[in-house]
Amino acid sequence: MKGKHNILTLFATSFMSFMQLLDASIVNVAIPSLTKDLHVPMNRAEWIVSVYLIMICMLLLFWGRMADQIGYIKIFQTGTIFFTLGSFICALSPSLYLLLFGRIIQGIGASMSMATNIGIIAMIFPMSQRGRAYGINSIIAQLGNISGPGLGGLILGVLSWHWIFIINIPIGIIVYIYGRFMFPKDKKRTLEIAYDWPGLVTYAIAIATFFVSIYMGQDIGFSNRNVIVTFVVSLIVWLVFFYIEEHTESPLINLHIFKIPRLTLSLVSALLVFSIGYYANVIMPFYLTDFRSLSTSFTGLIMMAIPFANVIAAPIAGYFTDKYNAATVSIVNLFVYAVPLIFLVWFSGHVSLVIFTIMLLLLGIGNGGFQNNPMIMGYAPQEYQGIAGSLAALFRNLGMGIGVSLATTSLYYGMSVQSHHQVNYYPQNHPSWFLSGMHFAYFTALVLLIVSVILVYMIIRINRKETRQKAEQKRA
Repeated sequence: MKGKHNILTLFATSFMSFMQLLDASIVNVAIPSLTKDLHVPMNRAEWIVSVYLIMICMLLLFWGRMADQIGYIKIFQTGTIFFTLGSFICALSPSLYLLLFGRIIQGIGASMSMATNIGIIAMIFPMSQRGRAYGINSIIAQLGNISGPGLGGLILGVLSWHWIFIINIPIGIIVYIYGRFMFPKDKKRTLEIAYDWPGLVTYAIAIATFFVSIYMGQDIGFSNRNVIVTFVVSLIVWLVFFYIEEHTESPLINLHIFKIPRLTLSLVSALLVFSIGYYANVIMPFYLTDFRSLSTSFTGLIMMAIPFANVIAAPIAGYFTDKYNAATVSIVNLFVYAVPLIFLVWFSGHVSLVIFTIMLLLLGIGNGGFQNNPMIMGYAPQEYQGIAGSLAALFRNLGMGIGVSLATTSLYYGMSVQSHHQVNYYPQNHPSWFLSGMHFAYFTALVLLIVSVILVYMIIRINRKETRQKAEQKRA
């Protein structure tokens, strides 16, 4: 009976992660509808996606540390309430500003739940079962991230954009009620909360000003003085944050973890791969619905090729990771990832949808086969396992936020170069501008992929060197 209860609790926490990561990507496919219904340009509507991810990035580490002192269950349940309330506000929003407020509330709730679900799993499962439990949680959560545009397209094919938020409400209520009666009780925590508040404040300001500078640049140009000043402020605050973390007894992020080369390389490569994955979420809805004039439901059906391939590729790649190693499997899948990216840099706009769908399948295989979690957790020493897990979640969400920024910025830049003036919207009367922007955007994605390949190859080199050293020690 206890085993059944544990499985239900696992699925309750995992499904909340699914919904929260789904909401990070499902809105992308609704952006064309939102720009028309709310009468805002495309770059302003992208804030609906970005503000949610920014809030998660700002608060994820904070709630993780708070949970250690207050209790995982309390933070998770409070996060469920905030996420559900934010979804309710978004569903009823008549304007962009109220919708953004709802997304902020959602982001606060999502950061609380994301920071604690792994801790709850550790509470309810013995050590011998945690690996499988973490694996199930990771697969369910990742499905939420990559299936958003596809599910969003199917929903929008028959309902209005409000329903992509309405569906969260009953799920949030059910998970909260289940947790109220069935989650384990938190262990007694300290009454005195100790925290690196200067680190949190500078970190939050650095994250916020970095993303604000990017989106201001999209709107008014990157040469604008206000944009440059905001970016410089972000850079200065980052330097202050690193100084604080080096000189505090209980830092928000223990910077010593970045002195482990393979772990740092794994984190950065994961950030880049998640950024690349978000290009499809941002660009494909406009390509399929506006450029190709497909219905939103058909767009959703085509985009489901990515999560479909991901679900198949992930466990297969996991099997080969156990047999060989995560870095080798990852670099092979990065070369698979390169095929559709090269195609998207050069393809003609009206290519066969069959061929296009095959390319999306390859995107899903490349993404699903990249073994970021096994690399990160595998190269983290035992004493750093907790912070490594938090950093894995942080770099994943940072990758999503940066992916939105890079995809939109490169898309707008490519369109602006083609049109010889600033373009930050879909050019209805000039589809060739959009295609040029899409080509340029995926060229930047290809550059990111090349950097990722180099980073993973460096990990493989370190692995080989370590293997040789061990062999020499045995012979000696």
